[in-house]
Amino acid sequence: MDYLPKLGSLPPMHDVIVPEEDHRTFAISHPDHLKLYASPLATQEDMHHVGHIHDNGHGEPHEHNSHHNHSISSSSTEHAVPDMKDPDVPILKRAHEASTIQLFFDLFFVANLTTFTSLHEINTWTDLSSYVGYFAVIWFTWLQNTLFDVRFSNDSAYERMCKLLQFGVMTGFAITGPGYNTAWANSQDAANSILAFRALSLILMSSRLILTFQYGVAFFLLRSYKKAFVPMAAHMAVLFASAMLFLGMSFAFTRTSSEKVLIGWYLIVAAEALAISMISGQVNFLSFRATVIVERLGLLTLIVLGEGIIGMCEAINKIGSDNVYSADIIGTVICSVGILYFMWMLYFDQIAPDRMGTIREHIWVILHFPFHVCVILVVEGLSRLSVWRKLTDVTSDLQTTFTNVPQNLKSEDLVNYIDTTLNRQLNNFTSFQGSDIGAPDFSQFYDQILQADGNKTAITEGVNGTFISAVGWVCRNLKVDVPDSSSGNEIDFVNSIYSSFTTVFIYFFTFAGFVLILLAVLFLLGKRRKLRGELLAVCVRAIFGIAISLLALMAVPAVATKDNSAYNAYMFSAWMLPTILICYLTVIVIDNLLIRYIHQVVKWRSHLHIKGYDA
Repeated sequence: MDYLPKLGSLPPMHDVIVPEEDHRTFAISHPDHLKLYASPLATQEDMHHVGHIHDNGHGEPHEHNSHHNHSISSSSTEHAVPDMKDPDVPILKRAHEASTIQLFFDLFFVANLTTFTSLHEINTWTDLSSYVGYFAVIWFTWLQNTLFDVRFSNDSAYERMCKLLQFGVMTGFAITGPGYNTAWANSQDAANSILAFRALSLILMSSRLILTFQYGVAFFLLRSYKKAFVPMAAHMAVLFASAMLFLGMSFAFTRTSSEKVLIGWYLIVAAEALAISMISGQVNFLSFRATVIVERLGLLTLIVLGEGIIGMCEAINKIGSDNVYSADIIGTVICSVGILYFMWMLYFDQIAPDRMGTIREHIWVILHFPFHVCVILVVEGLSRLSVWRKLTDVTSDLQTTFTNVPQNLKSEDLVNYIDTTLNRQLNNFTSFQGSDIGAPDFSQFYDQILQADGNKTAITEGVNGTFISAVGWVCRNLKVDVPDSSSGNEIDFVNSIYSSFTTVFIYFFTFAGFVLILLAVLFLLGKRRKLRGELLAVCVRAIFGIAISLLALMAVPAVATKDNSAYNAYMFSAWMLPTILICYLTVIVIDNLLIRYIHQVVKWRSHLHIKGYDA
């Protein structure tokens, strides 16, 4: 123990000099205690960091006084830095990345979306409107929370308590989600839905009151800044008015007025988002510039795409339960993965926060709602059409069986032939995990054939009935959820399946095209001073988007007549998903060729500029 220094020989702690380079390490390993409340106002250190350092795009700080700075970065910095000379304008802290509690809040959005999607498959236009309506409610609620967080939120006990209350709001969405439905089969369904709507209206009121209180606390802390009074009061007024409207509308839900009241909901959440955005756009210190709003929307886009991955995996589980993977099925899975991947590329490869203007960025933020709606409907359509591909594979084999029935067979021989062939083809489905349907029962149609006594019309009806029953049995084993048929017979059931997937076809191709169109609009808004090649990239997106959306018109005659040869040929082919995949891939290839061209043009212009300067 002699090698240890004596306690008395150690210098006093106040005499210990910590090297300058160790200060940051010490601060990281010994963080400050959790404060009761953290002010949103920036300190001198914060202002020094914002005013002189920015991210160079590689996660490394970069000095502004460098002679090699690009003009775009300089312009961005001018908008990002508040006016420090005006004593009446507050300067707020700006986070460099989303906090963990904000990401934790996003998980509640994920849970709500996943749960609602699993309980509400989109088979009819009523289902579609209900799905989009619920998505609008939770999306705009997420947006209002995010707009507060990126400008005013700082980690403290108070902020964590407020966030806990918002977690409760998102949990309330999950509780009322199963009842969010306007297609009522009976009076009990109507009563449950009305109760859910009233509860959800009160939950929406609560979320806005919490936000009003949070803005009120921030307003109190900024009370000494004269130019903060009106915009902060306007924020509070908008949210409080929304809360009172939601409270009043909770009493308006009845069996006859529910749909109109729901439209009122959607108008309120859209109007308050536009109002908050417009107010913020008029005031520099409240704008979205230099915040992490771009990062938060990017993360939300990943969440929406992740919902597509979940749906795709569930669809693969359905179509692969019989362990039969034809070339069509393998191609469908590859196309599904490719489409999701290409949507990720098309979105994230075009983001350039440094090239956004203040007003443009506010519009860019709001336009993410229709973009996310389109993405979520495309990924939902992907999973449904993957199951359709499996269904058409199996039913085509069944159709071949009934088409190739030997002629002039006796009734007994015909029944034996059909029964033996069907049992061999459908045997794989009896091994489905969790299937409680059991073996198919065609005895009713077999009896009809046996009792036909040579009557070809009766025999044909029996054979067709067997085929329809086999198709219906396969659909139930594939867990295809379709609207309830009125008569309950197999023909109506199969017709409902056809109608359901026709609806899927229309909205899938429509919104797959709108994804590209909205990406073109986001590209226009997200980049100032666009070069000719970038404008051409916007046109390419728009043209391909319009072309894809027009494919949905193929199904319009089929909706009314159930007989359209072009639509049926395409619907029963294996080319639906490859069409979208090829179009998205073509856009990406053209984009990258144009980027290469743009780089060459910029390089050439720089060379001419330098050459002219030297001259």
